[in-house]
Amino acid sequence: MIAGRVARILTLSAALALPAACQEKAPPAPLPAGSLRLTVFELKLHGLAMALETPSGSLYLIDSGKKDGDDDSGKDTIAPFLKARGIKEIAGILISHPHHDHFEGAAYLLKHFKVKSLIDAGLEGPLVSEDYARLKAHAKERGAELRVVRAGDTLKWDEALEVSVLAPPRSGVKAADRDFLNNNSIVLRIRHGKNVFLLPGDIESEGRDSLLESQPLETLKATLLVAPHHGFFSGKRFAEAVKPETVVVSCLAEYSDKKPHVPGQIATDLFGSVGAKVYVTAWHGSIEATSDGSTCTVKPSRERK
Repeated sequence: MIAGRVARILTLSAALALPAACQEKAPPAPLPAGSLRLTVFELKLHGLAMALETPSGSLYLIDSGKKDGDDDSGKDTIAPFLKARGIKEIAGILISHPHHDHFEGAAYLLKHFKVKSLIDAGLEGPLVSEDYARLKAHAKERGAELRVVRAGDTLKWDEALEVSVLAPPRSGVKAADRDFLNNNSIVLRIRHGKNVFLLPGDIESEGRDSLLESQPLETLKATLLVAPHHGFFSGKRFAEAVKPETVVVSCLAEYSDKKPHVPGQIATDLFGSVGAKVYVTAWHGSIEATSDGSTCTVKPSRERK
């Protein structure tokens, strides 16, 4: 009896003494029945990657982050998230626009998971890198359906969801070469009951103006907005039109080579001025937003220090 008790105490003491990295992590909380969950990932590299878990249990990715040397958003961030949830099949990967910080993480995922479809806006020409063309070719070789969507299209991702493509228009958005791909990002509107998630990619001033001119203001109202272009140049008129309850900004803490240097603060000030609660991945970690169709609960990985 005493020997058994001592053994249990020693086992417990050894477990408590293990470094945190060696201890088993608790499995992620299951998605409540009938709910929708959007996760905006904190990334080590500049970029954007999101996972959408639907009420029927499918998983879609919207963008996939960047790869730079040994750092790979697909391998380092998204794959562990999927494995922790026991997900072996990705219903679809949507690439908002073909910039490296939005598509490079998908290459690893295509090699290690079954991906049923790859969705983009069909942007082509000299502004689109050969890396992206290779990614699409690889997706096709791996059996993924390639689909092109533009404004007016819908995506049948779940019977409980209304997934609408608001942009880019079929004629495209006119912009200077350096801004063309950003301004022709896919803009997704996902409605789940009373809640609306608006995901506008990297649209800048031309893309925002096109959206404001082409869509009824009621369509743009959102429960949750992922800030356009990582919080850079979001625009007061756009913020007032969308008037989101919650905004999530995917960015690094600081950019020495860009202005503004701290887009998270710019976005916090801008969207805070229209009444939004703003979360910045560099400060709050990955952000989970869960909708039950009536309410939306937002959970950051950590509180801002």
